[in-house]
Amino acid sequence: MMWVCLECGARQADAGACSACHKGDVMDARREDIRELMRDIDMRLGDKREAIVRWAGVGIGCGVIFACWLIPGYWGLRGRLYPGLPFLFDQWALMILLAFGVIKLAGRFKSPKRFPYLDDASLQIRDEVAPTR
Repeated sequence: MMWVCLECGARQADAGACSACHKGDVMDARREDIRELMRDIDMRLGDKREAIVRWAGVGIGCGVIFACWLIPGYWGLRGRLYPGLPFLFDQWALMILLAFGVIKLAGRFKSPKRFPYLDDASLQIRDEVAPTR
């Protein structure tokens, strides 16, 4: 099976239209430039996921702090707990810690690759799919 669809990652034995997604023609995975393209596609998908997770972490961190501002008595308690801190320093620190925690938690779950049978280091096609963690 040396023909691969760049849209869905399916492999097939014959050239022509993809038998799995029917979106386009398959490419010859024996060519090195096609394997480099496959690696680049996987890297771009991973980068896109990381950006989404990063923005989600920032949104959650900000949302929690903004929700705390609406709790009655929050500002008075904050003034007694942190009397000498500069303007909203504790709020910024907590937002950053929450965002960092969300990013690290989401980082433990790896996104599936489109081409799990491609060895990224050697750009070789494996017959078996490597197990995911």
